[in-house]
Amino acid sequence: MSINYKQMDEKILAQIDDVFGEGTRRHIVVRDDGFLLVAMNGDMPVGFICVTPRALTYPLDHIKDAYIEIYEVHENYRRQGIGRHLAVNAEEWAKRQGFKQIRTHHNNKAVAAINMSLALGYGMCPHVYSKEEGCAGYHVAKVLVSQ
Repeated sequence: MSINYKQMDEKILAQIDDVFGEGTRRHIVVRDDGFLLVAMNGDMPVGFICVTPRALTYPLDHIKDAYIEIYEVHENYRRQGIGRHLAVNAEEWAKRQGFKQIRTHHNNKAVAAINMSLALGYGMCPHVYSKEEGCAGYHVAKVLVSQ
């Protein structure tokens, strides 16, 4: 198996729901100031990461950091270094953009993503985001530059 990494294009974007499940594509944010990297096995996307600048909330809303909108590796391709490669490249991009941290959110059912984030040195802050449904997850962040 030979995995190649490339920037997301319209052709790949059109394949995302077929490979990763209906609705996955709607989480991908295509912006000129964002980062979209795809892992390809031949013509099939097997992993991707989408990162955009996102402002913090008040009173720090004048500060932006890198936010991982969505990060997926197809279950048949996990534990082969693809996720690590995508994440490390996203972190390098965020550093070049001058962001001080990169962050995201994981649902508590995303055990593989949580473990990957821990292995990459991200900090975890547990929270409940829907008391009615009992949904829980983790705010996840990693400092990219020393103060």
